[in-house]
Amino acid sequence: MYAEVNGAELYYEVLGEENDDAIVILHGGPGISDHQKGKQAYEPLADDYKVVVYDHRGCGQSSLTEPYSNAQYAADVEGLREELDLGEIVIIGGSYGGFITQEYATTFGDDLAGFVLRDTAPTGEYEENAWENARESWDEMKSYEFDIPDISWEEFSRVMDGNVRSDEEFERVWLGMLPLYAPDMSEFDAEAAAESVESLDFHYETHNQMFTEEYPNMDYTDGLPDVDTPALVTVGRHDWITPPEASVEIADLLPDSRLVVYESSGHSPNLDQQDQYLARVREFFDEIGFGPGTASVGGEN
Repeated sequence: MYAEVNGAELYYEVLGEENDDAIVILHGGPGISDHQKGKQAYEPLADDYKVVVYDHRGCGQSSLTEPYSNAQYAADVEGLREELDLGEIVIIGGSYGGFITQEYATTFGDDLAGFVLRDTAPTGEYEENAWENARESWDEMKSYEFDIPDISWEEFSRVMDGNVRSDEEFERVWLGMLPLYAPDMSEFDAEAAAESVESLDFHYETHNQMFTEEYPNMDYTDGLPDVDTPALVTVGRHDWITPPEASVEIADLLPDSRLVVYESSGHSPNLDQQDQYLARVREFFDEIGFGPGTASVGGEN
């Protein structure tokens, strides 16, 4: 389905429509990702909650309507909440979706019951850590004969810097990068990765704009201490691109937070350790009194 929000057509799906309490899932990777991984990860929550997954503008099946910015994406979350008449919500934001969640929490927040951050960062300064982690893992990745494109460091750098030249290049290099995201590269499933990438719509111009104009300049460290909304901050121990220390900083800055590090996960503990992850998310909902038959018991830090 499509909703017109702030001049853009946003593709969305609602799981568990009959339920009252709504969770809005924010995907990462502008220009790469879309609603599909969020649907895969959080569909079990639709037994008790209304789960809304959608594609940001410039992503997936949504319209390529500028501007592309963290502020605009957060405004779109609020616009979609109003358009779908969701009332008070919980947001779950992963990776770049975690940046947008922080933007929303520090800008809006009146109808935010709580939020979950997954493998994200409070500033763009952690990019240096990501480069170091990639360089340390590069030779190991090259040592495996995966049936995926053999990308160069120069091609990898163009993606990281937001200088991709076409959708075709973006798709090829992205598939070649994916072993870095596995918690254990020796168990990387190249066939599954290729199938996943084939299902995506790539929009290199969206990626380039967000990674040259937004990501390098974002900084939520001043605003997070003023966010009194309860938060669950989660991260995989083996996440190379938004390492655990970034989540530690977020949890330290937020007045009402809980931090969970998933020891057997990479960038996606919501999929790598899905059962444990969803169990902790449900506990968090109980703690903040969100959902059927719950009562608030306060937070922790």
